[in-house]
Amino acid sequence: MLRAHSPLPVLFIVAAAALAVGAPASAQTVCITPNCVFGGSPAICARRATPRTPTVLLGNDLLAIYVPENPKIEPGDCIVWRVASSTHSSSGASCDPDPFCGSPAPSACEWESANLSIDSLTQTSTCYYDPTLFPPASADAFHCRFHAQMVGTLQVTTPIVVTLAKEIGTSSVKLNWTGGGVIGDVTYKVARQSGGNPRFPVGATTITVDPDGGVLGTTFTDTGTLSSATTIYYLIRNKQSDEP
Repeated sequence: MLRAHSPLPVLFIVAAAALAVGAPASAQTVCITPNCVFGGSPAICARRATPRTPTVLLGNDLLAIYVPENPKIEPGDCIVWRVASSTHSSSGASCDPDPFCGSPAPSACEWESANLSIDSLTQTSTCYYDPTLFPPASADAFHCRFHAQMVGTLQVTTPIVVTLAKEIGTSSVKLNWTGGGVIGDVTYKVARQSGGNPRFPVGATTITVDPDGGVLGTTFTDTGTLSSATTIYYLIRNKQSDEP
């Protein structure tokens, strides 16, 4: 994440099948793993800029699918798992298959969101993916406890490394980056925050745009920014497959 402030020097801040009938209507949490928080967020996730943490929907109308099915994160990132229909879970490949979440997750369980129900007042779990267990360029399968066809792959990219330069002639800030992406999908989105808030709150001052030349680009030029005294924050992230 980078912050630009004019006229002072730029400051870098590193800072497909129908749903099964009769699934439980209430959430169960006995099986949740320590890296996930039901209805809340691990402390390390709560400190992140909002656009950095993707949300994956569990279910889509009458389809038992994840949206996106193959989310991308950088090392040490988090994911919000949000139920969108019926009752579902996000369970790592080695987790207990018991659909009722009646016992604690075994030690081999990579992550377990617990059972999330659309009929529950609490419809999210947020999980943290420690880079020692989920290193760069790794891929981990996950599934739903209730629907055998509902599967996905968590893809951990290499870190996105950003540099920033000023172009005085056009009063512009130009970002360049490397890293991120997975084989067959090296695409990006740029978050821009003009309200002086490094948390990138949802609202009119936080916008998400494409890089120069489209989502495959690895540069972003913010023309005219240096002519204003406004503090601007930028965040480059992986584009998810369900985004336009």
